Parts: sequence; C-alpha cells; structure tokens
Amino acid sequence: MLAGYLILVAISWWSGSDLLSAICVVLLVSMLLASRLRTRSRGAWLVWTMVVVGVLALTVIGRGRLALDLVPVAINLGLAALFGVTLTGTHTPLISRAIIAIEGRERLDEPRVAGYARALTQAWTLLFALQAVAFLLLLFVWLPRLPADSAAHAWALTWLHVGGYLLPVVFMLVEYGVRRWYLRHIAHVPARQFVYQLARNWPQLLRDTDLRAPRNP
Repeated sequence: MLAGYLILVAISWWSGSDLLSAICVVLLVSMLLASRLRTRSRGAWLVWTMVVVGVLALTVIGRGRLALDLVPVAINLGLAALFGVTLTGTHTPLISRAIIAIEGRERLDEPRVAGYARALTQAWTLLFALQAVAFLLLLFVWLPRLPADSAAHAWALTWLHVGGYLLPVVFMLVEYGVRRWYLRHIAHVPARQFVYQLARNWPQLLRDTDLRAPRNP
C-alpha cells in the first residue's frame, strides 16, 4: 500500500491534479489511522472525518494541491509534538525511552547520559518545529511570489516534499558523531546493532516510564 501511495503522489505531483492530490492525503490519513479506525475509535474517526471534510473543501475551491503540500507541515508538527510532550511534567523524554529500549534502564544512570538524552529530545523538538514553520513560510510567503513555471518554484516544492526529509537524516548522522565524542567515557552500541534494536523494540518508546521509580536490584 505504501508503494502505491508513493506512486500516486508522484503522479499527482507531476500532473498537478487537485483530485489526485486530495486522494493522496485521504489515503495517507487512512493508512496512518487504519488500526484505530478498525477498532472504531471515536477519536480516530473524528480526525479522519475532519481531514476528509477539509480536503474536500480545498478540492471544491480548486486548492486540492494545497492539502498535499500541507502534509510535510503536519508531519513535522506531529513529530515536534511527539518529542515535545515527553519533556513536560513527569514524562520520560523520548530519547531516554529509546535508550531504555535499546541499552537498558541502567544506561541512564551513567554520567551525563540522562542529561544528554533530555537535551537531544529538546533538539529534535526544536528541529521539527522550526522546519514546520519554514514550510509554512515557504507555502504562504515565498511560493506565491514565484512564477508557477519557474525553476525556483520547482526547487521549492522539491525541498518541501523530498528535501525536508533529508534534514533529519543529516541531523541524525551529525548527532551520532557528537554523541560518540561527548559520551566517549562509556562504551557505545555499534550503529548496526543500534538500528536493529530500535526497530525491534520501538513500541517501548510509547511507554512512559517514571525515571524516579526504584530500580530492580
């Protein structure tokens, strides 16, 4: 289904079809909420209905393409919220949860690890929030000033739908080097094993663990 979605996005982007753009957005939201929709979650159905109504309204007025262009904005805002909410109250920072899932809870007791995990969670929150703001400025300030058939307009849309996903990858690679230097006093999991463990244990990132709870002896 994902491959079909990406092909449909490419076709709608190349053709400029408002209808295909609208279908892409509805299909994406349906895939993301599929499990919750199947269990008849009222919240999921409410979100799905609001998105469909909004996309339909934009399509009727000839702005269906805008719905597709807003997807990267929504993704970045969602990720900023995902990281940011774990920094509030007594929640466990998302990076701390990743460390627990990959290397065990004891790793956070080592010098500077817990502080680094919180700071990195803050950095990811800021990165996604700033990119969302940049995309909004791109869509509503810069793009309207560019001729639709210009190279600059095409490059801007390419960055919106492709380049914006490369920045987190670059950030991750840079952060890996910084982490190895800053936490050089401890042994690090090899990159391949890190990715494998994260992919295997990612559901643990959704569990909020109270770091103040007593450790098991």
